[in-house]
Amino acid sequence: GSFEIIIRRRPSSLPSLRLCREGLTTVSQVSVKAGESISIPCLYDSQYETYLKYLCKGYYYRECTYAVKTNQPGQSGKYSISDDKKQRIFTVTIKKLNADQDSHYWCAVEIPGIWKDVRVYFHLSVTRGKNP
Repeated sequence: GSFEIIIRRRPSSLPSLRLCREGLTTVSQVSVKAGESISIPCLYDSQYETYLKYLCKGYYYRECTYAVKTNQPGQSGKYSISDDKKQRIFTVTIKKLNADQDSHYWCAVEIPGIWKDVRVYFHLSVTRGKNP
């Protein structure tokens, strides 16, 4: 299948995909201008349809912190998340990015009962907009 990267302004080049061998896929790198917002699609296998999904921020997964979870979607905050179970895509939105925004994130699926959740890394590059 195919999907569309939804951003306020298109990056200069199309992002490539990063595939997690456990059945989770997202963009590997994407760029956005400071002050704008971006939505990142995370595609998952049908086996994860009913599981909790979340966005984690930080370079190392073991040290990352929860930004938003599907059981606490946080629609009014800086981060939001939605899960389309029919298309098997959960989408994370990061609003009003700062030029110094932490740029390392993980799309993840919580696997009950085991230590290792399924996750895939993406890098978000925030650029400073040109002065008018």
